[in-house]
Amino acid sequence: MIKSKIRTLCLSVVFAAGCVSTAEVSTQAKNPASSNVAAPAELSWQELSLPIDINFKFDEESQVLLDANSTGPVASFIIPVDNNPIDMALTSHVDNELTLYVPNILITNSKGEKLYHIKSNEFRYIPARLLDGDQVKTQFTIAPQVGTRQVNVLIYTTIEDLKGSTTIIHPAKALAIGKGNQPPNIPDLTATHSKYGQLSLTVSSASPTHQLPIRPTLNYEPANNAKHTDYLNSIQYSVEQGDMDHAITLLNEAEKLGIPNARATFINAVQNQSEQ
Repeated sequence: MIKSKIRTLCLSVVFAAGCVSTAEVSTQAKNPASSNVAAPAELSWQELSLPIDINFKFDEESQVLLDANSTGPVASFIIPVDNNPIDMALTSHVDNELTLYVPNILITNSKGEKLYHIKSNEFRYIPARLLDGDQVKTQFTIAPQVGTRQVNVLIYTTIEDLKGSTTIIHPAKALAIGKGNQPPNIPDLTATHSKYGQLSLTVSSASPTHQLPIRPTLNYEPANNAKHTDYLNSIQYSVEQGDMDHAITLLNEAEKLGIPNARATFINAVQNQSEQ
């Protein structure tokens, strides 16, 4: 059960015309000297209020959870809910040193019982565009159980996540793709997975016309093999036809569905086109 260690945040939030400013949130524990814990109940939980639009970072001062799942700095938030669905989006940004915190999200009720589990492979890669750098992101809607007054949101990374890396489209390629031009034949970059990083979280009450599908309180099941093949073939075909916007849209959808090799298919197709 999530209990006594609860910390209320004083956020610099300004309400104007229904909008809320982005605020910086610390992920430090109350006492950094004892910030390494072995169970979620021992974390310092930060209370937030809807709507939420915050930036936070993981660094040497962040609280650390070391258990069967988590292996480094974590963020732990308490979010009030009512009987209405809520939309959530979590983004992790690639930094200038080409490192990336690859997140997982565990959502539980006030008793610590699992409601939703979003794994790192469900985050989709979004290439840099305009003022936004390279990032990985997930968006989803949850429908709290009847009688639920709060959900606990734990953001963490795993040992397996830290062993991996993420291929980043070279900025020159991304620029060419964004302009609808043929991308240059140059190698892509690699972002090393790290236990530190910069993230953004937004949470709001779902509007009656929201487009995100409501996520069931069940573990995610990946698409079947036939659907895998369809997506990979469609990504390759779109690149070959020069329809890069559609190819990127398909890539994002495939990665959200957990289809393996989607990004590799996209990158290989782009490189093949560059060589022709």
